[in-house]
Amino acid sequence: MPLRILEAIGGEAGCERLAENFYAHVAKDPILRPLFPGKTLRCATEAFGSFLIQFLGGDEDRTQHRWFLSLRESHAHVHLSPVHRAAWRTQMGATLDEAALDPETRGGLQNFFLQSSAWLIGSEAPEPSHDELAGRWSQQRILEQAVAAIATGHDSEALALASGIPPGEAAFVGLLARMLQTNRSALIRFVVESVQRDPSLATRRNAGRTLLHVASGAGCGAAVALLLRLGLDPNLPGRGGHTPLYCAANECASEAGPEVVHMLVRAGADVNAQSGVTNATPLHMAARRGHVEIARALLDCGAALNMRDKKRDTPLDRAINCRREKVAQLLRERAAAAR
Repeated sequence: MPLRILEAIGGEAGCERLAENFYAHVAKDPILRPLFPGKTLRCATEAFGSFLIQFLGGDEDRTQHRWFLSLRESHAHVHLSPVHRAAWRTQMGATLDEAALDPETRGGLQNFFLQSSAWLIGSEAPEPSHDELAGRWSQQRILEQAVAAIATGHDSEALALASGIPPGEAAFVGLLARMLQTNRSALIRFVVESVQRDPSLATRRNAGRTLLHVASGAGCGAAVALLLRLGLDPNLPGRGGHTPLYCAANECASEAGPEVVHMLVRAGADVNAQSGVTNATPLHMAARRGHVEIARALLDCGAALNMRDKKRDTPLDRAINCRREKVAQLLRERAAAAR
């Protein structure tokens, strides 16, 4: 039996090595390098390595640098032309030629990248000839269609497509997260039912976050309640060390936000937990975003007015600096009442 592609590449480390070598070529390419305005290609390298690991069925923990589920979505910020594709294929060909791969694996990957790069710019090419890669590419196309259906509000189509993706796939958790972010009832029901059938989904991560982080940020009370009932730690750090309560304060602009705050605190969330590069509390973030009712809920749950972030700013300082007058007024009133 032939080796799986992941094993033939050298496992997850081989995927990361392939990504590093490819972007070393991109760094010198006059057509491709301008597509990446940053000083380094680190983020692009990590994302491509994560895609390869996810696509080839590797360790889910090694896929967390990938923010986008869809290839087209991840490339939407640039206009890709046949000229870009030709340059991309040249550099990928050079990368594969340099890699220590057996001829079958090298040929299979070359054929796969030929097809997928054509599809990415709206062209067609023969399906991958390698059986494993053809099957994985077919599954990726279903995922692409599901993401597009969610984005365009075609929920029935999205649910039908999602039902064809095995829950064990790393991308499935990302698709559930995308559904939660819409806050649309049919999609939320699908997420809740999926987690009820397979509670292990609750502890898996996409882009460094669990479904509890995403549900809290989206204000999905039903999903938050279920995940907490399953025993998920409300203080579980996500990417950047942020807790679900931080996500609610930072991201949730819906009317459900205050109730999500109370649910998390009742479950044991630390209302004054500090995290991230700024060492901010949830109240700092509610002040920064102007989320008045979430700030009120945090204060009702015991959030401290005098906590200071890395810059020595209090939540009131944050509100003033960000011109969030309604939150600033609330914080002044609470401070006066506490004297």
